[in-house]
Amino acid sequence: MLVCHCYAVNEAVIRECIARGARDEDDVAAACGAGSCCGSCMPTIWRLLGEGAEDGRPCQASARVVQSR
Repeated sequence: MLVCHCYAVNEAVIRECIARGARDEDDVAAACGAGSCCGSCMPTIWRLLGEGAEDGRPCQASARVVQSR
């Protein structure tokens, strides 16, 4: 499933970022760009980060203001 339309990042890429250590939306954005543009993908990124937290990994996802284009 395509999550970030701005950077054409799919769910598998975001899951891989989380598996490699991304703990919050800033880490995901730094790793693959998702979440760093329009912000429409943030709810999905937060959900995926939350799923990672359920696996026992800490999650630091938080609401943040994103700049619209």
